Amino acid sequence: MSFLSLMAATLPECALLVKLFYESKGNAAAALREFRRLKNLRKGPLLPQALKRMIAEFEKTGHLGVQPGRGRKSTSSDVVEDVATAIVDQSMDNIIGCSSVRAVSRHLGVLYSTVWNVLRKVEHFFPYKIRHNQQLMANDREKRLTFALTFLARVKVDASWPWKILWSDEAHFHLSGTVNTHNCRIWDTESPRAFQEIPLHSPKVTVWCGFTATFILGPLFFEETTRNGPVTCTVTARRYKNMLENFEAPQMLQHQCLDSITFMQDGALPQIGLCVQQFLRQHFTNDRVNSRAFPTAWPPRTPDLNPCDFWMWGYLKNLVYRGRLITLADLKDSITLHVRSISVDQLRSAVEQTLHRLQILHLEEGNHIEQHSLHR
Repeated sequence: MSFLSLMAATLPECALLVKLFYESKGNAAAALREFRRLKNLRKGPLLPQALKRMIAEFEKTGHLGVQPGRGRKSTSSDVVEDVATAIVDQSMDNIIGCSSVRAVSRHLGVLYSTVWNVLRKVEHFFPYKIRHNQQLMANDREKRLTFALTFLARVKVDASWPWKILWSDEAHFHLSGTVNTHNCRIWDTESPRAFQEIPLHSPKVTVWCGFTATFILGPLFFEETTRNGPVTCTVTARRYKNMLENFEAPQMLQHQCLDSITFMQDGALPQIGLCVQQFLRQHFTNDRVNSRAFPTAWPPRTPDLNPCDFWMWGYLKNLVYRGRLITLADLKDSITLHVRSISVDQLRSAVEQTLHRLQILHLEEGNHIEQHSLHR
């Protein structure tokens, strides 16, 4: 039974009730009184006994019980993956951070209408590459607020839980030092006029890292071996699953935490391919994955909550590009050196900052939070 079947309330209101219950030290009646006060209600939305059943379900599953993807029809995985990787590659290489349907059609050698139909079905999986301006869409605030409230409520249940989350992400590092606006955004009171000239096809590496409050995994570079040496390749579902199977999972076993860690990813299309979903459910179960296509979905257009985005990638690029980089091998060596020099204090601080941001997000009711002073 899901929370929403217990009362006529929105998902953020369900999450707020859970949070108020813990703040009231388990007093269901007090939590309901505070909820009615905040919402200016005379009665409802449920009895204290029903709220306690809701809390019991939350403590058992760790999420709000709403299954993802309800009503969503599947799309041909091969075509979707080809279109997805082409969109990501071209948007990252384009100075304005986007790509066109016609360009993808020519690149793949498929019909324009085929690409357009695929994008119509899966465009919501591209929160950064297609809509590069980070503007929140109609339902984004509700999803962000629900995520924040649910996360903070889980912290009330288990204060050590945030320290057992593996935050993960991938990023491009260009040899030319090009900065992607996905990781570096400009905030100003007026329309910014900053621009940067870049080579059309700048050599780059694609790197994955993951970290908890106590250790960091990586860097791992997505590349294939050719006669001329390693070549950077596009992240696809198959390659991502192979990375998890051959690198991430063995590393977690070495740290003796594969059975207890919660795995977080932002839910880009290659990260939720069927083969990836099967692997994650096998090793982490549904309840220990924070990602799209799982019960606890990472909210869209939310780099301001991911410590990889708001801290790690910017921090690393600031260090990596200080040195002289001539070849991709130099770039990879520099990335590896600086990743391995990150201290436990820095990792813990990043997790603490994530919790701080979630609290601000709650106060801002799901809106952007980067305009606030976020450094304590």
